Amino acid sequence: MTPPVICIVGKSKSDKVRLMEGLIRELKTRGLRVGALKHHKHGDFEMDIEGKDTWKYARAGADTVAISSPTRLAVIKNVEGEMDIDEFCGRYFADSDIVLADGFALSDKPRIIVADTCEEIELFERGCEVVAVVGKAGMGDINGVKNKILSFLDKTGKTSSFSR
Repeated sequence: MTPPVICIVGKSKSDKVRLMEGLIRELKTRGLRVGALKHHKHGDFEMDIEGKDTWKYARAGADTVAISSPTRLAVIKNVEGEMDIDEFCGRYFADSDIVLADGFALSDKPRIIVADTCEEIELFERGCEVVAVVGKAGMGDINGVKNKILSFLDKTGKTSSFSR
């Protein structure tokens, strides 16, 4: 079974990593099994290196951490093409209550948009369900964003396995 996925989208260097770290910590305090998936646009990458995003997500407490690119995925396995996000999450995150995906702006998944302008919000909305919009000024309200995620999970009926 594929867990619910929320993509964290925004321009490069827009504090998506900081938001993901905070949300992982907050959701873990609620008893959720949290998966963290990083989308890497380029073919080659390294994982579990101190200071890299995947290292930060593991340090923040994610139960499963993965990275995906058009040519590799984080079990560092060469692949012919990029795996669909649903297939990837169903295969590698089946035991997670929720997956927070850094990137995947072209997917049709619900999203949290990190943006400071209406133009950026429109660029990343892409007709998808928006769980929250976070600007740099609101980056400190991790608890508020967590509550929006919990409301999203309530709406999808996925809240039975954890406590508030």
